[in-house]
Amino acid sequence: MNAFAATLLDGLRATALRPPRGRAITAAGGTFVALVVAYLLVSFVIALVDTGVPWRFEPAGIPTVLADSLLTLLAGWLLAVLGGRREVVWGTAGILLAATITTALFVHWPLAHIQLALARSQHGFAVLLLELVGRAWWFLVLLVVAHWLSPRRLRLALAGALLAFAVSAAPWWWLPQSAMVAAADPAEASAPQPEPEAPVDAPESGDDDTGTFDAEQVLYDQPRLLDAALASLAPQTPGKVDLYVVAFAGDGGENVFRNEAEYAERLFGQRFDAAGHVVVLENHPDTVETRPLATWTALQRTLQAIARTMDPAEDVLLLYITTHGSAEHQLLVDLDPLPLDQIEPGDLVDALKTTPAMRWKVLVVNACYSGGFVDALRDDSTMVITSARADRTSFGCGADSDITWFGKAFLVDALNRTTSFRDAFGLAQGSIRAWEDAGGEEHSEPQIASSPSIEARLATWQRGLPARPAVPFAPAASADVESVDAAAPAAQVRARTAR
Repeated sequence: MNAFAATLLDGLRATALRPPRGRAITAAGGTFVALVVAYLLVSFVIALVDTGVPWRFEPAGIPTVLADSLLTLLAGWLLAVLGGRREVVWGTAGILLAATITTALFVHWPLAHIQLALARSQHGFAVLLLELVGRAWWFLVLLVVAHWLSPRRLRLALAGALLAFAVSAAPWWWLPQSAMVAAADPAEASAPQPEPEAPVDAPESGDDDTGTFDAEQVLYDQPRLLDAALASLAPQTPGKVDLYVVAFAGDGGENVFRNEAEYAERLFGQRFDAAGHVVVLENHPDTVETRPLATWTALQRTLQAIARTMDPAEDVLLLYITTHGSAEHQLLVDLDPLPLDQIEPGDLVDALKTTPAMRWKVLVVNACYSGGFVDALRDDSTMVITSARADRTSFGCGADSDITWFGKAFLVDALNRTTSFRDAFGLAQGSIRAWEDAGGEEHSEPQIASSPSIEARLATWQRGLPARPAVPFAPAASADVESVDAAAPAAQVRARTAR
């Protein structure tokens, strides 16, 4: 216990940019293991305080802490070896891990809350500045420890600190991270509700009046159509944060999803400066000769092509999915009679594993029960938006609908008023609740998961956007139709089916 306390105190001194006293520098590996346990507990408490109630434990957060501890051990080994003091590897690693804990508590945690408040106020430069402060602080901690180990060799200490930073901090700029606590749906605390027997909810009304096609010919045409769509992607603009968009309309049995995907193409191409950076994947009988299908394979290939075209460390991917969803958190991918695979949260995670890896992402899932995708998709550099809670339906599909309620509220109304995805989500959330109240429907409760890092990146992207006018909505089949009236969802609420 004495060695543990002394090491923790040295870590606190390093966090305050003061040299350690080294009273436990010869501590063995047991002290380091005890600090790993302490790091797990502190990470759990921080995540718990940030999440609030209701909450649930996320075992996936444990590997994040263990990986960070392992990288810290490697950094400690580097500093000890470069300082010519191999006999104190465990002690040096222990001091660095203790400093990791105290820096997380007293530097990174407060800065994260300040960054989030600034990001919400659209002070993007201040957010980026604080992000740099947090990273620079850890480098200074490493430099203090390195200089303490080699007090008369400042250049060697500086080189050691740079190497230790590259080992312990730089990997987290692209490695996935998970918290140990996640927000739980309020319904989880109550008795379980019966679920529909069907694996994917189907429209309550009749099918749309859609055309027919030669299924075999459609399958043979897919490589050509997808290759043509991907070949049309414009290259990234050097020195500028570009937005690349994939719109995915999964269900070919209704016009509403096609309308929404093709409107997203127009909206982001015209108003958000993404022309040439948008790919539409859609299932609809009327477009099988002109558009690649919305399938998992096409999505995976599209994301891979975008990753090779964009600057994956600088540009932002927006993936907008619209379709039916099931209580088992499965997205409907359907174009009868083609045998298409359905998409679950893990499938999206796999599709997003591109080479090179895309860091900055905004993922929007518009479907019933889509909140079940949040935990699988969220990380420090990703914003996840869903149209409903994990145990709730959303509204606005069906043969009588031109666009879903969430699509209208988020795309048509909100993003024509603001270029901020977070602000647009807030506006859409309010509109949808008002429409649901007007129709006496259960609230769908759209969800959002974000982080200071992705909001800072989005703020940088927003500052580079030119001023562009609003883009009116019109159903894809009739481009001259007037945009949907803002009061339409409330007036037609009882005529539309849940998704």
